[in-house]
Amino acid sequence: MAMKVWITRLLLAFVFVTIGFALGRQTAPSAHSSSDESAVESMQPGTNGDKVVVYSVHMTFRCWECNQIEFLTKELLDAEFAEPMAAGTIEYRSVDYLKDTEFARRYNIASSTLVVVRFEDGQEAEFQRLDEVWTKARDRDAFIAYVREAIRSQLAQIDEEVA
Repeated sequence: MAMKVWITRLLLAFVFVTIGFALGRQTAPSAHSSSDESAVESMQPGTNGDKVVVYSVHMTFRCWECNQIEFLTKELLDAEFAEPMAAGTIEYRSVDYLKDTEFARRYNIASSTLVVVRFEDGQEAEFQRLDEVWTKARDRDAFIAYVREAIRSQLAQIDEEVA
């Protein structure tokens, strides 16, 4: 009798989790514009010259860590990189890697992360996937230092090219 009760509870838990994921997937904000263009297609800066693009890569359904990664990244960009953001030297973009499979393939994405891409003369010159954001998401200072260093490193290379 006890086994039957536990099986019933497990099945009910499975049903509730499945319903929760289904509802989350339907209500999650889309990372794409109405034209549904691929981030890979739109990432080329074109005539805007050299720049760094910070991609917040996530799934359609976002967990606490996914939201924290995005929140802390935006906080860092607003606090320490406001000038380059306003000048267009740094761009921030959000990408749902489950919907943009070409982007996921290009950067070998298997989970939520940040990707910092440097463009020179409108062409991708280098990228850095910041997989450690997961382990640092609960430590604000460590997260900020890690992401700051990656962005500064790519900006420094642009400055070297200009000089």
